Amino acid sequence: MKSTNNKAPLKLSTLAICISALYITPMTFAANETQAESDIETIEVRGIRRSLEASMNTKRFADGVVDAITAEDIGKFPDKNIGDALQRISGVTVDRQYGEVNGVTIRGTAPEQSRVLLNGQTVASTSWYDLGPATRTFNMELLSAEQVSGVAVYKTPEANIEEGALGGTVNLTTRKPLDLDSNTLMVSAELAQSSLYDETDPGASVLASWKNDDEKFGILAAYSYEQLTSGRHVLESIGGYYEYFAADQATGQDSTVGAWSLGSQAFKSERERTSAQLTAQFAPTDNLEFVLDYFRFEFDNPHVNHNFLTVGARGAGSTNVTNNGLGGTERATITPAYASIIYNPVVRNAVNMKADVLNLSGKYQGDGFEVSGVIGKSTSDGGTQFGASSWWIPASDEGGKIGDPAFPNGQNSTDGGFTYDATGPYQVWLTSLDATDASKFKHAQEANFDTTVQEHNVSYAQADLKFELDGDTFTAIKAGIKFNSSEFSRVAFNRNPDEVLGFVPDGNLANWSDGVLSGLHSQSAGHTLNAYASLDTNKWWDFISGKYAAGELTEVANLGNTFSVDEDIIAIYAKADFSGENYRGNVGLRYVETEQTSRGYAGGAVYNKTVDYSNLLPSVNFAYDLSDEIILRAAASQVMSRANYSDLKPGLAINANFGSATGGNPDLKPYEANQADIGIEYYFTEASMASAGFFTKQIDNVVFSTEGVEFVDGCGASADLYDKCRVTRPRSNGEGSVNGLELQLQHSFDNGFGVVTNYTYVDSETTTPSGSKEMVPGVSENSFNASLFFENDIISTRLAYNWRSEWIGVGAAQAVKNDDYQQLDASIIWHAMENLDVSLEGVNLTNEVVQSYDTNFALTQNTIEFGSRYYLGVSYKF
Repeated sequence: MKSTNNKAPLKLSTLAICISALYITPMTFAANETQAESDIETIEVRGIRRSLEASMNTKRFADGVVDAITAEDIGKFPDKNIGDALQRISGVTVDRQYGEVNGVTIRGTAPEQSRVLLNGQTVASTSWYDLGPATRTFNMELLSAEQVSGVAVYKTPEANIEEGALGGTVNLTTRKPLDLDSNTLMVSAELAQSSLYDETDPGASVLASWKNDDEKFGILAAYSYEQLTSGRHVLESIGGYYEYFAADQATGQDSTVGAWSLGSQAFKSERERTSAQLTAQFAPTDNLEFVLDYFRFEFDNPHVNHNFLTVGARGAGSTNVTNNGLGGTERATITPAYASIIYNPVVRNAVNMKADVLNLSGKYQGDGFEVSGVIGKSTSDGGTQFGASSWWIPASDEGGKIGDPAFPNGQNSTDGGFTYDATGPYQVWLTSLDATDASKFKHAQEANFDTTVQEHNVSYAQADLKFELDGDTFTAIKAGIKFNSSEFSRVAFNRNPDEVLGFVPDGNLANWSDGVLSGLHSQSAGHTLNAYASLDTNKWWDFISGKYAAGELTEVANLGNTFSVDEDIIAIYAKADFSGENYRGNVGLRYVETEQTSRGYAGGAVYNKTVDYSNLLPSVNFAYDLSDEIILRAAASQVMSRANYSDLKPGLAINANFGSATGGNPDLKPYEANQADIGIEYYFTEASMASAGFFTKQIDNVVFSTEGVEFVDGCGASADLYDKCRVTRPRSNGEGSVNGLELQLQHSFDNGFGVVTNYTYVDSETTTPSGSKEMVPGVSENSFNASLFFENDIISTRLAYNWRSEWIGVGAAQAVKNDDYQQLDASIIWHAMENLDVSLEGVNLTNEVVQSYDTNFALTQNTIEFGSRYYLGVSYKF
């Protein structure tokens, strides 16, 4: 395999060098423009109605297509989670993995193809999930909603906004001390509970802001703490669908096609999230301002995943098989075999993510010009370390461990039989075993998943210059340059020995159990496996950690899953604002050069690959006032989005005997798209509007994992076959298209009632290298949101409904289609005193489930129940 070990210098075009020389001035740090324009009309918000007016106002006066969410007051963001709030914006759907939102899909593109910025800048981000890919998605679980004052979703780009989004850019803004009253103090406390687990958890937040008498200097400090015991209950299939028992012509028995096993999962996590902010703002004159921000976000997620597996693929055979028209087995009886039933509890105690952000900005307003800049650094680390994953099988199964040498001809089972039905939420009937009796199980094996440690460091410096113009058409010219350095790494370890067999004293589960898990899958009717004996996971973890301490268990490097991706990026832009009678807008050009170095391992040896590419990204946004109330909008642009870090992983796993290899691909091109928008907005009162918009995107360089013939040293039985190696890796060999329609309606009545609603239609598909058409994972064709609210001087109350149509699952072992999903949330705030509020909020009130099916055989994949969440809170503002 060829490699590049020398890091090539980053190439600068002549234009980049000129602009760099012009703007590396004493003002190398200043504020990045994070809102549509600084001259947007400001509205002081109080209450739901005023918050909606402010959000509508941002949309109305923006040059591009922008939607916004504004906090009505300090600590009063309209949802518990930033992602929960974003789902109420047209064109946005959200991804839920463990109850809370952890990613957003904007306008028919995958979550990793949207950008999430904090005060206009990238935040380093990692994840805790050890089995997931390393993407560029900002994990919404990391950020509390308490300190966010507003969210803007830019659906059309502008040249001064950082590149990297195909769908849209989400910008989260925080508060500054000079914008608040001096000696502002807000404190709040709450109790939270999930319907899945009978535990009540605390939360609290405080925000204090001070400024001196002449309002030249101010300091703001904020801290929030949230704890929630939650998780999910899942009826699931594990492993891809395949034929594990062939048809028996002698008996007339059909073949058995299904997943490796069916599971009854109870995932319980004790989430703890902290968020801290310290901001100093100094404005020595009316023309000069400096802001220093420090943020720290931390998310701990220790968890236990109980799973009772009925393993059809480990059975001795099948009877009473019923198959559907696609050949998938809808119902079968599995005859017992060794470990055809497995109780598998997984304990993960060291699970966390954290991020630190330090940002210094400055701005000087001169006579007809403005110079600004920013320097900053963001770091993040996260992952899942250590853990335990044990197998407990029927006590009647022969042998004390898997592969027991006392049974050279195999081990047998008498109690491992079961019957299952896969036409809806999984139904399971055990032939003879009592799942709730711990004495009927014994320990057979201990293993664990990889330990993964992720680190991400981002450094940036930016300078911007704006000139006001006196022309009849162009009103301002802006230009700037930004340097961005990103270093992402993922280090993986395996435990040695990989599997530990038969090392448990008193190996009957009755000696290690803490009772019975019950009340599972409350939303799934039928004969579900809703109760079984459970392991005392605290006792078990003490035992396993003792093995680590004694040196009986160690961790060794897993080079195959260890890699890093470093990127050096320089971007320059120029943008012109224009306006005239009844129209306004901007036109701009952003030029970006990226140098990317990927490091990994191939055959145990270090492998480096450096590539560089550039993108020229023009954009134009136009708004025309047909009347004082009606605005016509149009926009066109070219955008790009870089590939996932996991896909860029270098190195190959080579199978020389078969002349094949698998791996990542450092040569992946960035996704590129041409897009256009046209829309109309009608503002028929100060608090009411209706709008319709059409958008289209044509996407190139879509990544698919495909096989191709390459030269790979060592791949083949002899050297003359190395150039014929069949390599399976992700390649930029697909294309896609998105066409969509967005409709919005917002109206506030004079009697305190109001309604906010929107509908989005998205026709989104990709074309594979073979020419077939596929839905984009994570994208629903239809989505609908509606919120009804009422408020007066005593109460503010809201009922919010969210619905999305079916969508293809992301990251599944096989193609999975999810049924449509709906969710109902509600909140009520009692203004008990002038500055005292008491609130009650419910999320997913009806405890809806996500139901998914395998698309190849039309068999059930997952039935996921997240439970309802409830919050009782009190807040006081001094």
